[in-house]
Amino acid sequence: MFKLSATSIVIGCALMASGNDSFAEPNTLSSTPVEHFTITATRTERYFMESPVSVSTLNAQDIERASADSIADALRDIPGIQVADAATAGMKRITLRGESSLRVAILVDGQEITDHSTYGAPLLLDTSMVERVEVIRGTGSVLYGGKALGGVINIITKKGGSEALQISLSTGYNSATKGQQYAASVYGHIAGFDYRISASDNEHKDRNTPDGDLDHSSFNNNSHSLYLGKERDEHLFAISFEQFNLASEIATGMENFTLDMPQRDRKKFAAFYSYDPDGELLKKIHLDAYKQKIDRHFVQNIAMSVPVGPGLSVDNIIDTNIEETLKTSGFNSQFDLQLNEQHHAIVGFQLVKDNLDKATSNITQTIRNMPGLPPMASVAASLSIEEASLTTKALYLQDEWQLSDKLILTAGARQYWVDAELNETSQLGLSPGKNNDSEFIASLAANYGLDQQNNMRFVFSQGYHYPTLLQIATGATAAGRYVNPNAKLNAESSDNFELGYRLFTDNWLVDASLFYTDADDYITHKECADTEVACINPENDKAYVNADQATTRGIELSVNYSVSEQITPYGKITWLSRKETYGSFSTKDTGTPSLYGKLGLKYENEGALPGSYYLDVFLRAAANAKLADENGSSEGYPSWKTLNLALGTRFGEQQNYLVNMEISNIFDSEYTQAKEKLLAPGRSFMLRFSTDF
Repeated sequence: MFKLSATSIVIGCALMASGNDSFAEPNTLSSTPVEHFTITATRTERYFMESPVSVSTLNAQDIERASADSIADALRDIPGIQVADAATAGMKRITLRGESSLRVAILVDGQEITDHSTYGAPLLLDTSMVERVEVIRGTGSVLYGGKALGGVINIITKKGGSEALQISLSTGYNSATKGQQYAASVYGHIAGFDYRISASDNEHKDRNTPDGDLDHSSFNNNSHSLYLGKERDEHLFAISFEQFNLASEIATGMENFTLDMPQRDRKKFAAFYSYDPDGELLKKIHLDAYKQKIDRHFVQNIAMSVPVGPGLSVDNIIDTNIEETLKTSGFNSQFDLQLNEQHHAIVGFQLVKDNLDKATSNITQTIRNMPGLPPMASVAASLSIEEASLTTKALYLQDEWQLSDKLILTAGARQYWVDAELNETSQLGLSPGKNNDSEFIASLAANYGLDQQNNMRFVFSQGYHYPTLLQIATGATAAGRYVNPNAKLNAESSDNFELGYRLFTDNWLVDASLFYTDADDYITHKECADTEVACINPENDKAYVNADQATTRGIELSVNYSVSEQITPYGKITWLSRKETYGSFSTKDTGTPSLYGKLGLKYENEGALPGSYYLDVFLRAAANAKLADENGSSEGYPSWKTLNLALGTRFGEQQNYLVNMEISNIFDSEYTQAKEKLLAPGRSFMLRFSTDF
């Protein structure tokens, strides 16, 4: 792994400055139309063509037409992305470039949804409240912190309107789950204030598949939110509130093993302030703060019978009840500076503090069966309570130089200070303790405009991911077994290299990326007997250890070609090869298909009846995948493909009515996607109606 110091960054910037006494004309890349911009790639508004990293966007129209049950489903066709469900239909997560959901930062309006579970943060937000989603493909740890080792998903919510009172209503139906979706918003701009009040309610029954209904796959959620903002001269003040409540069954597929998640709720209060003086040096100040609470309730039941001799057996029934509350306080300050006409910088400070309260109760019923005697039963109960905290402070810097009319160089750096503490525990074998870490990481990117329509980019960036509280302090229960925490865990780290190309003309939109990632110290869990961790129950438990290394290389390609104003063929394709190493064991069978993506043909037009309309026929497909472990076992996922059709129309005098439908898996193929545990829906349709007035 490369190690960079703060001194090397300063020297590099000084060398750039010494070679830039004069600059050419304004950057030709900025001729890109204003609607193609991103704010997530560099924490400042930047034209898509000038972005130094791979970035994809999903706008409001894309979300409307997707008719998706979740934001995760709306994002699944972006190159590099795969959706993971952990056998929980109502709670989907995102993996990026082969990295697990645990290593992908999920932001809402730039503020992180923190998560200390085994799997990573789910996308707990209703689609009706989303204006835009921006995706950084590849590590964003320098600007966005440790969870961004694999990438960043920034969900930007809808705000106010243009009139005093506006109303948005929508309803949808999913035939695969007999799902019903309802959403409503009241919003507008009045007396200098922007406001929005939104609510949603969704209920889905068991998923219908080519193999019949999938038991334990139902879920429901509801949400409500509030936004209020006031712009005065160069100042903007805003507050927001969000609450998302989720209950979902978990389909284990095992007769004697049941899981349920009756609660996975998120509540957040946030405040934002920005000042845009547009001065000679200070261009902008941005401050934001938030308090977030996530409640998780998890129920597990295991029943097993063990024969111990002729006619003799022991039945065990284990009921586990886990209740967690994760409270997060966050603050971010950012200052945008213009040091001269061709030299821009941002400097920021970020503070995030997580407090985790966890209670785990176990009730074990043991029944001994012997011939000629009544069963003998005994019950044992246990309760463990843990309280842990994680505080992360960071200073970050981004320094951007326009070296010529074609070349932009962007350097970034971040200094982390992390403190983790197990404040209280009743778990036998654990005791309160503290851990801390500090780390400096950096990035360097170059964006070169070949002309106004073509550019290339090169990126080197470092990633950093500190262990979760479950991994380092409290431990976790999985399938009836306890996974011991490990206070000696190292942070995960990575070096990332990327070469990219963009083409943007009246007919063509091409974005291609070639990337390579070398990652070390990945955290996994192993049998206690194979580790040096002092486990509570060495014979039966597992423990978290730094055992994994991974190298990933891949190609991402997104192509749109406008044959005419009405017809656009397109493709979104990912090729990926990943090798993981666990001690002396190495494998390329990591559960990720080598090739997957979407090919389609879109037709759009306008007419008196039915108004503007579109048709989109597309093929989704993935190569086979295999997941192997060091014990010699493996799991296979056959290749699959589905034909799908989306269509819709916008009509009315003000084009304020929208009806759209997506018909999925037309040939009723039976398949399971590699990162998902559940059988995919069979032939089904999603119908959605919405209106704004």
